[in-house]
Amino acid sequence: MILRSMGALAALALAGCASFGQPGAEELARLPVVRFGEQAPTGQPHILHYPAGAPLPVEARIHGSLLEAEARSTLHVRLKQDVYTYKQWASLDGKTWRRHDEIVTGQFEIRMPGDQDGHNPGSMRAEFNLK
Repeated sequence: MILRSMGALAALALAGCASFGQPGAEELARLPVVRFGEQAPTGQPHILHYPAGAPLPVEARIHGSLLEAEARSTLHVRLKQDVYTYKQWASLDGKTWRRHDEIVTGQFEIRMPGDQDGHNPGSMRAEFNLK
């Protein structure tokens, strides 16, 4: 069984509540920029900066009532260039903003163990690309 869906660096699934219109330059200029790994201001809007080359941890976890034991692992990826996010908006330079799905595309795939030949391992794959 293969499940696929389109998404951004996660999501950028990372985006918060949607707003109806693109934020203005003045609004964005007032927001604090928080580098990934730093403490974000509690309950306050902010721009999240994912710096190029910085390790970004991603937890992979498989669990559920069907399973006898769960498994989890933390993977580390690095971006080739800076990415800034604010709600559903993204920027590569912190100045020019577009909807995240106009900048980054993605694909997720899950394959069940044995679905190809009866003994192959299952797999989970996430792919993120610049448009």
